[in-house]
Amino acid sequence: MTCTKFKLTTVAALVFAATNANAALYTVVEVDVPTSIVLGDVQNSFGVAIQPGSANDGTSDLLLGCFDSTAANCSNSPNEDPANNQFLMAVEVRISENNKKVFEEGLSYREEVPFAMDAAFQYIQEFEDFENYCYRELRYSTCESWAVKRWNTWSSEINDFAQVNAQAFVEGGTSSISPFNVVVNALDGAGAPLGVESNGHDIRHAAITTVPLNSASESRAWGVAKLSDGTVVNFGSISTDQAPTDTSNITFSSKAAIWSSESTHEFTWAQGDVPKTGDFFAQGSMRGLAEKDGRLYGVGFDTSDGSGDLQDMNASIFISEGLDLVNDSWETKVVNGAQVSSNSSDEYKYSNSVATDINDNLFAVGYAKRNGYVPENGSAGNKIFVIEDASNPQARFDLNSSIFFGGSSGEAKAVNNFNEIVGQIDAETIREVDGSERRHRGFIYPYAVEAPNNVRVDKVFGGQAWWLDDLTNDENVSGDNNKFRIIDATDINDAGVISATAIKCTVGGTTQPYDTTSHNSYCGGAASNAVEEVVAVKLVPIAGATQDDIRTRSTDTEKVERQGGSLGWLTLTVLGLLGFRRKFK
Repeated sequence: MTCTKFKLTTVAALVFAATNANAALYTVVEVDVPTSIVLGDVQNSFGVAIQPGSANDGTSDLLLGCFDSTAANCSNSPNEDPANNQFLMAVEVRISENNKKVFEEGLSYREEVPFAMDAAFQYIQEFEDFENYCYRELRYSTCESWAVKRWNTWSSEINDFAQVNAQAFVEGGTSSISPFNVVVNALDGAGAPLGVESNGHDIRHAAITTVPLNSASESRAWGVAKLSDGTVVNFGSISTDQAPTDTSNITFSSKAAIWSSESTHEFTWAQGDVPKTGDFFAQGSMRGLAEKDGRLYGVGFDTSDGSGDLQDMNASIFISEGLDLVNDSWETKVVNGAQVSSNSSDEYKYSNSVATDINDNLFAVGYAKRNGYVPENGSAGNKIFVIEDASNPQARFDLNSSIFFGGSSGEAKAVNNFNEIVGQIDAETIREVDGSERRHRGFIYPYAVEAPNNVRVDKVFGGQAWWLDDLTNDENVSGDNNKFRIIDATDINDAGVISATAIKCTVGGTTQPYDTTSHNSYCGGAASNAVEEVVAVKLVPIAGATQDDIRTRSTDTEKVERQGGSLGWLTLTVLGLLGFRRKFK
């Protein structure tokens, strides 16, 4: 009876799909890793940044972007000739542990400070430090295994400076952009990467830039912008070595920075120009940049007033009085409501916070790490916030969407000029405190925006946020889109093209569709040689698609016995590998 029901349901779905060819909003395009940088039998790759740009052919509705039926530069073809592809994607590759498991970074290659809060550099000395961080800040019951994965990577890197665990390339490239461990934070308008490379020794952390940076210190490039006067600037952070402390021989303080070919401006911390109190070091970083009415608005974090002796990192806005990097002054404003000590009745609600991106509307996004001792509904994860006006920064955590349930955690990673936010959000409500990490999904949230930029909010997305899996569902069980489930989204341009990461169903080394179109479908039934691989994907809007083409996925409830490697996508967690990006303005 069960078998018959499944067959009839499948046939019905296929017939329905055949009469609804335009169902779904996005085509899922996998970006293959060049054979020269494949780092294991099981390949793990992550979509991390998208080339900026708008849909254009002279006649198409630019407000609809690639959803417009006449847009000329919005191909859906996988791995097409880069010369014909105006929206390239940056991809990071992680080596597979013993060629079997998803690689876990020991410490982030892109963050200025370990775990975005270790201002004393105490957590990187030995295995127990990783484990203690997990016990204090994450509160999992699985902290030993969490720490083992990260310590194995970190110990291998500090014992062998030549160890390469992370590579990166731009779509169409044939090799990694650096021979060292490397990450990409953004692409410029021409598709050139910005990011960080590190070999842990003589090149600990060096910025990969599009504008040369004359600095002997550690540096990180987070993004690039072209100002109205024609000046091209890069932004990120510059770090200076500091004297060892009782807890660490490797210490430094970082400052948010912005630089052009002519000059470099490093931001004095809001607390003053004293880099150290006790064993704690001041920190800062610029993660996004926008220009409006002759002023620059940078977003990121800063060590600000009210942090006391701990040098806590708070989401901050950097506002200039003009476009002259040398002579114009800047003001740093802490994002109200996201401070580490943000509520007098519940002090130290957050451990750190950061603003991750900003658009031309001065609409910004970010997240705050919930303090491990002040969890919310069983989770001490990151809490997403938005800032509706960066000139008067106030964090709003009360996002009106069903996918952001009470106590949900996630990361808002990028926003385009149509207020379309992308990132990662919890996909289940289990308790993480005294439990295990929740599983995640990629999402898009079209936040309210003034006309005429509100066309896509209503016409395409129906005025609500979505898991991206719902927007890639064309109800074709045997189709290409059903080979993937989207677990993260990292960047989005004004054309609506998204860089993302998915898991795909593979049986016997061959990619095949999932068994059903449901969120939690099996891969390959009970086949012992079925696995799910982590792959970089680009989500390309389907021309002419509207909210009428959205088909929400169901959830399988029938109990089926699984064997071997046959896993559903909800069994896999990918967290903390990717951070956030900034696109070219």
